[in-house]
Amino acid sequence: MPSLLPAEPNRVRRQNQPDWVHDLVLPTLLFAALGGMTWAVRGSSGYGASAGCVFAGVLWGTAWWFIARDPARQQSRRYSSGWIVLALTVGVGISGARGWMQWPSFFEGKLQTNFARGEFVPISRMYGFVWLFIAGVPWAGVGACLLAWTASLRETRAWHWALRVACGIGGALLAKLLFDKYPGIFLPMYDSLEARYRDLEHNPNLRRLINDSGSAMLHLGLYLGLLLYELLRRDWKNVSLIATVGMVNGVGWALLQNWKWAPDVWSGANFNWWRCWESSAGVSIGIAYGLAYFLVNRPMPATEQSAWRARRVIEGPNLEWLLVFLGLASLMAVLMLEMGGAWGPWYVGVVMLFGVAYYLRRRGATESELTAAGDPNLERFGLYLGLLLGLGLSLRSGLKGWCNIYLGNEEYWSRLLWQVLGPLYLLILLAICGWILWRPLPRSFRGDLFPRAYGLTWLALVLQNVLAQLVTGPLSAWNEFAFSVYYALLFAISAVIIVHYQYVKRDRLRAAPQTG
Repeated sequence: MPSLLPAEPNRVRRQNQPDWVHDLVLPTLLFAALGGMTWAVRGSSGYGASAGCVFAGVLWGTAWWFIARDPARQQSRRYSSGWIVLALTVGVGISGARGWMQWPSFFEGKLQTNFARGEFVPISRMYGFVWLFIAGVPWAGVGACLLAWTASLRETRAWHWALRVACGIGGALLAKLLFDKYPGIFLPMYDSLEARYRDLEHNPNLRRLINDSGSAMLHLGLYLGLLLYELLRRDWKNVSLIATVGMVNGVGWALLQNWKWAPDVWSGANFNWWRCWESSAGVSIGIAYGLAYFLVNRPMPATEQSAWRARRVIEGPNLEWLLVFLGLASLMAVLMLEMGGAWGPWYVGVVMLFGVAYYLRRRGATESELTAAGDPNLERFGLYLGLLLGLGLSLRSGLKGWCNIYLGNEEYWSRLLWQVLGPLYLLILLAICGWILWRPLPRSFRGDLFPRAYGLTWLALVLQNVLAQLVTGPLSAWNEFAFSVYYALLFAISAVIIVHYQYVKRDRLRAAPQTG
């Protein structure tokens, strides 16, 4: 029968030289195309803030997972776990819980104090570059932090997780403390405008500027704290992943300048420049993840493969694993609680009970099992939870946006959709948990965990693009029609790349050495 292991790399790959097309060009083009569509939708009806970032995160996560994985239990690339989808869904989603509306005017040389009255003071454009960089680093980088969690090279016990989370929270709290205590360092022109900063009733835009800047610093502190943990652990690939995504996107966003230059370049044109900026911001994030993929996720050389397979995986059903699982489930439930309405606590409760039930049913893993590739059932759970969370919330937001555009009364439709989708998603989550509890794979399983990976990827790609078309309208407006065509083009690019990778995986599997 044919081996389930991927084909042996060619001589060039044996020397750990990159396959430039499949390790850099195509991943970067894919992530950029997905970002161009999803981040433009982020500001559309029904989306925005965390809901819009979840829309982007789940598609990036699914694409990364699909192109990285081998159709076998042992993986040749380090960052290929099924948990990646949930990691990027939650990480990018958390990053969206803040705004950026007060900085674009900096590129026009204006610090708005009371926009409604047309009041502003002159300001250097340099402040715009600085704050877009500060905003861009964690907006993409927090997702990279959680992506790094899926593939720590060294053993990660409960106290390691506690320290990792503490570093992130500590960094966020320290940044917030410094921002509050030393406003003159962080707030633009604070020394000359201190009286106005203290009179927020008559300067409402300064209140918003304080909130947006404070939130950006909080997220930057979270990002730097999580990066610090990886530095202390000397996990250099995790460090490279997190630093590359953050820095590349910070520079990219600063250079884009919120597209404030566009009206001067296309004088007299009537176009949705704001959505152009959103789309290009997504392209920037996609390029950042593409470069990071090239730097850290090429096939591992033999020495790294040996270290990777020899690491002790604390993922089996023991008490320490249970504590870690429950803690992570609580953190990953943030988005469910934020956007799940009355059903949010039910989802969290089910995930918690699943962890307890799985521990009681499957405890007693042997030492040899703990040093294997990890528990296949938990990886399956991570993938399907990520898809349910990301695609489920995206579907609700997209339908709400369509209703708002064509039917009106968005709040009514939002409540009605949750009355229908809330219990439906809960039933799906219960089905996933029951399936894994009563039909578990043995820990020694060495086959393909996700034989339907291609179909799952197409599900995410098609659903998100359909939702993008639903919230783009009415198409009688040429601005909206132009974006509808643009999304179709990006879908075509993404689809061709996904199909290509499927053929590459199939050919490598067929070329694998035969075993008796």
